[in-house]
Amino acid sequence: MKIQFMGTAAAEGAPALFCTCAHCRYARARGGREIRSRAGSIVDGRLKLDFGPDSFKQMLDCGVDYTNLRAVLITHSHDDHLLPTDLAYRREGYGHFAPDDVPLTVYGNEAVGEALWPHLNPRLRFERIRPFEPMEIDGYRVTALDAVHCVQSDSDRYPVTAADGKALHRSEEALFYLIERGGESLLYAHDTDEFTPRDMEFLAGRKLDLISMDCTNGVQDCDYYGHMGINDNLRMREKLLANGAADAHTIFVSNHFSHNGLAPYEELCRRLPGFRVSYDGMTLNTKGEKL
Repeated sequence: MKIQFMGTAAAEGAPALFCTCAHCRYARARGGREIRSRAGSIVDGRLKLDFGPDSFKQMLDCGVDYTNLRAVLITHSHDDHLLPTDLAYRREGYGHFAPDDVPLTVYGNEAVGEALWPHLNPRLRFERIRPFEPMEIDGYRVTALDAVHCVQSDSDRYPVTAADGKALHRSEEALFYLIERGGESLLYAHDTDEFTPRDMEFLAGRKLDLISMDCTNGVQDCDYYGHMGINDNLRMREKLLANGAADAHTIFVSNHFSHNGLAPYEELCRRLPGFRVSYDGMTLNTKGEKL
C-alpha cells in the first residue's frame, strides 16, 4: 500500500491563520516543508482519510484525481477534518464523470453522519462505522479504533479509557483507522492521545507495517487529553514495540502538527529518532520507501 500525506497540520495550519509567532514567521520565510496545510491523507489514490478545508488545494498540489476515490474515512466531525459542502460537489451538475460510477461512501461516526446529512445525494452516501467492527471496503479491511479525542468534562456520552486508566467522556465517538490489504497494514492515528488499553490489546502482535501518530503538541508537554507530542510519540513507539503491534520493520511517522509547539522540520527529525517526520506531499509505501 501507498500513503500520501496531503496535509500535515492541525486546525489552524502552519503558518497559522492570523499569527505572527516566531515559528509562523520562520515558516513564511523558509517555505518548503515548513508550510503545512490541514491534515488529510490518501491510500493508493482510492481511500481518503479525512476531507478537510484544504482538500481542494491538496488535490492540485499532490496531483490526485478525486474521481478515483472509492471511500472516505472520517476520524471525527471537527471542521479541520470534515468539510461536507465540498463533498457535496460530487452531485450531478457539478461533477461530470462516467454515469455508471458507484456512489462515493463516507464512513464515520454519528456526528459525521449528522454533518453530512443535508448534503447526501445519489452520488454521495454515508455509512456508520463502529470501533472494533472490521468492514470490507473496496478490497481493504478497515477497522476503526477508539480515539482519545473530543474529550468533554461535562459530557456523559461516548466513554473511553485513557492510557493512564482514567475514565473519560467524549462529545462524539472519535476514531482512528487500521487499514489492511494483501498482507500489508497501516495505522492512521489522528487525532488522538496515547492509545487506550483496548486499542493496545486489539493491536498486540500485529507487527504493523506503518504507523502514523498524532504529534499536535510538538515539543510541548501538555496536561490535557486529546493529542500527542514528541515525548508521547516516543513513548507510544516503545509500547507498540513491546506488545508486538510493531517490530523492527515497522515505519513510524509523526504527523498532524500545530504551530503551537512546532519546531523547524530538521529539528523535529533530530528530536524524533526512529520516526519519519511528515510534510505536505510526502508519499511512502508500507516498506518505508519514499515515492
